[in-house]
Order: sequence, then C-alpha cells, then structure tokens
Amino acid sequence: MEQPERAIKLRKDELVEIKRLYETVMTFASHGMFYRSGRVIGARIIRTAGSDFTKVRDALIREGWVTDIEFDGDVVTATGSVEASSSDAPSCHFLRGILAKVFEERTGKDVYCHERKCLSKGDEKCEFVIDTEVL
Repeated sequence: MEQPERAIKLRKDELVEIKRLYETVMTFASHGMFYRSGRVIGARIIRTAGSDFTKVRDALIREGWVTDIEFDGDVVTATGSVEASSSDAPSCHFLRGILAKVFEERTGKDVYCHERKCLSKGDEKCEFVIDTEVL
C-alpha cells in the first residue's frame, strides 16, 4: 500500500547524537555516508525548489538546516548550521552534500564540496568551497 509523502522532524540534539553514534562505529567513513545522504536531500530540494540560489536558500532556512546562507561564486557561507556541535573538525557533512548536489544541477559538472570553516571548530560561520578539480 502506497502512502502519501510525509516528513518527519528531527531535533538538532537528536541529529548530533545520531551522527556521533555513527562516528563511533564507522569513524570517518560515516562522514562520506552523511555527505552522500545530503546529496539525496539536495536532489529533493532541487525537485521542489529548483536550483536558483534564492529558492535554495529559502528552502534550507525553512527546513532548519541553517539560519542563513549566502552564495558567492564557488564559496558558500552558512550561519547557524543544525549540524554544528563542539568538535575539532568540520562537521556539516549533510549540508556539504546538499550544496554539492545543488551546484552539480546548476553547472552540469561533477563537484566536490569542502568545508573550510565550521562553527563546530569555533569559527564564526561555516564556509564551504565548491571544487570541480578534485575529481
């Protein structure tokens, strides 16, 4: 029996705890899994909002991924990432995947999204760089 599309809410503390659980079992391999999961979410955002940066921004804020986000060429700056928690390393892997998928849709090229700065490390904002040369 096919069910209508539904959405669930996941609290920030639950998301952070789930991510930590995966990291204890899979270590850094989990980061790639979160990144790829973000790409799935990015595909849905593109289907519903398109790849226009203003509409993507509105969707990311509405869904609670960030409190604000700015697109400037191949650099994206996010404020209030829901994935941010105290860490020595960048932690916004879902958001990296979402952004990679959006940029691939816009450019028609394979891209990789690297988080250069992160709230988790004590930076003021999260900063992502889109790269087509890594692949």
